[in-house]
Formats: sequence, structure tokens, C-alpha cells
Amino acid sequence: MITLSISIALFLGACFFTLGLTSQIRMTLHEAASVVGGQKRSVHSTLKLSEPDIYSGSQALLIAVDSEVRIQADGVTVTQNDPVALIKQSIFQSDAKYRAVYIRDIHGNLTELQFYKLPAVEESS
Repeated sequence: MITLSISIALFLGACFFTLGLTSQIRMTLHEAASVVGGQKRSVHSTLKLSEPDIYSGSQALLIAVDSEVRIQADGVTVTQNDPVALIKQSIFQSDAKYRAVYIRDIHGNLTELQFYKLPAVEESS
């Protein structure tokens, strides 16, 4: 009988303690809602690249042919979309690596793509 009464007392104590915590949580949420209630909901996203895009010369050439935006390669504006003409002009070298820089307008639309030739890295054995 004593064990039963102790277990009932512990159970009721736990219930009252839980009710107290529930009221504290409800009061905290009510205060937080009144503080945040007048704020505007807005999210500003930013585009951050983890590392620069690096392309081979042939990949950069294909991007220049297929692209609808203005392309620059090492400061030279690419005006033709004909791959044969671009190869004859030697704007892109097939054995070189190029770093791409994306220029966007204030709305986030891509307006220009710039390729910069990376210096060749010599591997020592």
C-alpha cells in the first residue's frame, strides 16, 4: 500500500511539474510572437561559389558558341558564334585552363561571361 501511494504521489508530482513547464513554454511563445509580430518577412539570398569554375580551352570554346550572353576571353570580346572562326582566331587554346567569372545584373540575370587563362603549372618529378 505504501509503494502504491508513493508511486501515485510521484506520478502526480511529475504531472504538475510538466504542466508548469508547458505553461512556461506557452508564455515564452506568446512573448516571442508579440515581439516578432511587427517585423517584415524577407529573405535575402546571396550566391556564393565555393571555388571558381575552371574549364579547359575546348569547354570554354563550346560555352562561347552556345551562350546567348556577351563573352570575353582575356579581355577580348568574342563576337562570333562560329566555332571554326573562333578556332582560326586562336582566342581559346585547347591545352590551356580558363577560370570563368560570371557578371550579373541587379536582378541576378547573367549578362556577361569572362574567361581568364590560368598560368600553366609545371609538375616536377
